[in-house]
Amino acid sequence: MADDLPGLEREELERFVQQYMELDRRTQRPQGIYSILSASREKKYQDTLQYFLDPRKPHGFRYTLLSQFFECIDFYEFNLPGQHIEIEDEVWIAGDEREGRIDLIIAGGSALGDHPRWAVFLELKVGAEEGTEQTHKYSEADTWDFSWFDADTLNVEELDSTKYVYLKREAAASPTEPMFEAISWADLAESFEAGTQASLFEYPNRSVIQFTDFIQSLKETEGMDSSIDEEELNERLNVYFEHSDLIQQVEQANSQFESDFDDVSTYLQDNWVDKLVSKYNVEGSGWTTSVSSNAEYQKLFPAYWDQDPLNRTSTIQLFYRHSPTTELLRNQTLRFRLRLPPARNVHTETQNSGRSFNALFAEKCTSKYNDRIHDALTKVGVDDIRLGSASALVVKDYPIDPNNLVGSYFDQLDTAVSDFCGPHSDLPIVMNDVFEEVYRDVFDEDPIGEFLGCLSKRE
Repeated sequence: MADDLPGLEREELERFVQQYMELDRRTQRPQGIYSILSASREKKYQDTLQYFLDPRKPHGFRYTLLSQFFECIDFYEFNLPGQHIEIEDEVWIAGDEREGRIDLIIAGGSALGDHPRWAVFLELKVGAEEGTEQTHKYSEADTWDFSWFDADTLNVEELDSTKYVYLKREAAASPTEPMFEAISWADLAESFEAGTQASLFEYPNRSVIQFTDFIQSLKETEGMDSSIDEEELNERLNVYFEHSDLIQQVEQANSQFESDFDDVSTYLQDNWVDKLVSKYNVEGSGWTTSVSSNAEYQKLFPAYWDQDPLNRTSTIQLFYRHSPTTELLRNQTLRFRLRLPPARNVHTETQNSGRSFNALFAEKCTSKYNDRIHDALTKVGVDDIRLGSASALVVKDYPIDPNNLVGSYFDQLDTAVSDFCGPHSDLPIVMNDVFEEVYRDVFDEDPIGEFLGCLSKRE
């Protein structure tokens, strides 16, 4: 493989890097366009998001920003370039006399379909607070005045997947409706920057400047101290043009490395279950595994934690997850999580009990079971605890050896499973107690089957 890599001129490369990194900010950045234009900042952000998230617009980013946005809100749709996507703003609830309208709806599916297959509903807040039962009203809406080819309405019950998002300042209150997931403008700015930082040279210069101006305005809204000097940006781009041949060689080498990481990621996805089963009695312990084509979602959980109380394809599920993504492999990290999905309707919709599964689960975790859970987590030594909301409840990162990426990953996965799920862990026991109590309270019935306890090792 090394023979296939391009030869790089070390001295020129070092000179280029030094020249690029030593560029000074010699001029004060002028006011951003968002500080000059009239209309509310919320409306300006709404229009900008609608523009940049639409892959058909002439900004040149195509699907990059939309894909990064979906990653930020934890919504995954595969093969976006192969789908038809519509984005509309100020969308009214069909036939609603109270004149309810949501800021943005993104919907997509087959161009041959007579209705979208999925939709993301966005409510944006910058300065204003949520209106009375605003998000609850949106979550209850069955039909929206949304155009899809010849149709002029969008019916929620015909969608395979939905996501309700509330974009707000980090310090602002969360939405009153639990179906809406709160995302801050700071989260969005950081996600956009992380997803585009290494590839800005690939896009039109004017679009890059417009986009960075938008990001800077988001940072100003959140009080984040970071600015981008447009003159410095242009100077950096000039350095790129001066060394474009060298950069193309580096990009060629990096392309090979990306392929290598993809190969490792695929290998880990294909083989982690066999490695696990060789050490743990998965089936005999009443546990199960789930391998996804998306590296993010490699699951391990007691089969008892997968219930179907409403006879739907979307089930109640609480699971452990590891993610051999290329990004985490580059960072030499195995990330292990206990996760409660926030987006599935069966998790977040209010039942006859008057509560949703997720809302009551989070309440129990942070009240009645708080001490027992934290005692169990103290033994594990986790990095992040978010018991007060759905999504990743608990997170721990394990370092992997860059000199033995595959073998080290499997070894650390064994360690993570032992820490979180094994016979010496109290976490599965206490989480199951929460699971059972919440299930009974919400659905007024017992879960089907039996919880057999922790994951046992083979003798």
